[in-house]
Amino acid sequence: MTNPVIQTIQERASSPKLTSPGPTTEQLEDILACAQRAPDHARLKPWSFWLIEGQDRNKLGQVFAEAVLETNPEAPDVKLDKCRSMPLRAPLMIVATCQPTPTPKVPDQEQVLAVGAAIQNMQIAISSLGLGSIWRTGEMSEHSYVKKAFGLDDNGVIVGFLYIGTPEKPTVKQEVDPRTNVKSWPTTQPSL
Repeated sequence: MTNPVIQTIQERASSPKLTSPGPTTEQLEDILACAQRAPDHARLKPWSFWLIEGQDRNKLGQVFAEAVLETNPEAPDVKLDKCRSMPLRAPLMIVATCQPTPTPKVPDQEQVLAVGAAIQNMQIAISSLGLGSIWRTGEMSEHSYVKKAFGLDDNGVIVGFLYIGTPEKPTVKQEVDPRTNVKSWPTTQPSL
């Protein structure tokens, strides 16, 4: 029999349609504890995890709409409505941000990757609890107006919007070949 951790990872799949209930308080603490165990060179803890739930999801949707209007004051209502409804896709949303600490020892990219690893740890924990999640980014994660709403400066990054809830329908995991995109090095290509 396969190790249960390996089995959870191999069966993990994104759940685009999420509904209530979200995680309990105890489950959320476990999920966040798993995030804290991500690889973190020099123990910089470059992450912040912003919990958005309840009516605060509407407030974030308004921030998204304002970001669009800042870029395009003539944006159509359909675009603004779509932005307002984005945070309502799940009962809980975690906005994972990285404000890199300037240090010659740990490049900014490595700090951002640490936050990505923390998100993946959370997704594995979420799956192990029988809940669903989906990690999204997109135009709102890049917008300076949205970044400012989370206290980020020009070097800060919104690494992901993690939506969490109960899948509306069972997720279908795609079978994968574990050797896809695996190569041996050095190759037989001509030398540089």
